[in-house]
Amino acid sequence: MIKVKEKKLNLFLLITLIVGTIIGGGIFNSPTDLILKANPLASLIAWLIGGLGILMLVLVFYKLSIIKPEMNGGIYTYAKEGFGNYVGFNSFWGYWMGAVFGNIAFISLFFKTLNSMLGTHQLSPLWCFIGGSIILWGYTVIVWFGVHEASILNAAITILKILPLLLVVIVGIFAFQPHVFSVPDWSTVLAVNHHQASLSEQISSAMSTIVWCFVGIEAAVSMSRRAKQAKDVGKATVISFVIVLILYISISILPMGILPAKELSQASVPLAATLNHTALGAVGSLIIKGGLLISLLGALLSWFMIGPEIAYVTSYDKDMPRAFKLVNKHNVPGFALIVYTLIMQICLLVLLLPQLQTAYTVAYTLAATMTLVAYLLSALYGLKLAFNERLGLGFKIVASLASVYAVYMLIASGLEYVFASAIIFALGIPLFVRAPSKMTKKEKWLAVIIALAGFVALLLIIDGKISF
Repeated sequence: MIKVKEKKLNLFLLITLIVGTIIGGGIFNSPTDLILKANPLASLIAWLIGGLGILMLVLVFYKLSIIKPEMNGGIYTYAKEGFGNYVGFNSFWGYWMGAVFGNIAFISLFFKTLNSMLGTHQLSPLWCFIGGSIILWGYTVIVWFGVHEASILNAAITILKILPLLLVVIVGIFAFQPHVFSVPDWSTVLAVNHHQASLSEQISSAMSTIVWCFVGIEAAVSMSRRAKQAKDVGKATVISFVIVLILYISISILPMGILPAKELSQASVPLAATLNHTALGAVGSLIIKGGLLISLLGALLSWFMIGPEIAYVTSYDKDMPRAFKLVNKHNVPGFALIVYTLIMQICLLVLLLPQLQTAYTVAYTLAATMTLVAYLLSALYGLKLAFNERLGLGFKIVASLASVYAVYMLIASGLEYVFASAIIFALGIPLFVRAPSKMTKKEKWLAVIIALAGFVALLLIIDGKISF
């Protein structure tokens, strides 16, 4: 088979990859998600605290990309290097499953939004499934012919989906009303339902929304073997963080000064409702819904590039079955790409059954929790490295804060999800057992503990002792 010379990703393509990965459907719904949990000013404080925590994690990724440029598997490689093969595999597995379920959520929201625009001509569940399948396999074909080519398309989509968001920011600044934003008793009573909620409770509740908004910040780290220059990986991560943080704070906070809390909490597409409340009216609402469709397609494409890549690196390190490191003539992990798509195709089929919608929601939240586990392992590896290699007081503080923040986020997201995530970790054990690398005695015991925890968690869920 003749190999095609691979084109590497420059700084611009790495930045658009990260921004495109982070910005999916969540940013369009963030005002409603936050106002249900925290008052406007409390939400702003939560963003500043959450942004600081994510910044610590970003700085850990930045430092590791500089001192360990040979580690091109991102959060999987960091966990493996710091805590062994099996822990590294679990970091990959949780992250991978999070990507799979996240992609299905993108497709579901895509057709939900599309149907809201079609009025009486809405698509049936069957046609949504067929349309979703076409999108999945269409992206499979695009990525199959090269990551660089897919990255160029992703860059174009990322620019397109940022434009309507900038429109919201510009219009929002002029339409912002301080008296709408400044709700009474903001530190003790939720404006949306008048329930008692202390400032700390509001911030803690808002944090779970904020952390999901930044899933994907490690995209360039996960794709680092594709980078034209290793130093661009860390640089792209920091630049992307600044862009996304400013955009997220603006997009989620400005609508709180335009729409009253109760009205905002009931909006199905809050940014559309926000523009509809301004001089743009229905036209602005339509622009936002179109932007949401583009945004979802863009985020899906980004994850289509990242998912097979991390499976390839894990297999290359002998922690996944050998087949996952097979590449086509475009240097794309073809087998991993096909398996990745097939898993999503099966999940998409499950979504046709309404009675399983609740189970899907729980599974997606569990996968998101496992992504936090991967972040924690990366932060802990940075902390371990800081002390073992005497990297300086500054990085020790950064890595410590990143680790504390990741633990805090796991607790804030719900310990029941942390415990129940053992079910999905347990499902990955057969894959690791079939990998070329041999399990140590400690790793075997860890696998047994995870399997037992997963089994117990499943029984408790069935028995109703754990509810979500």
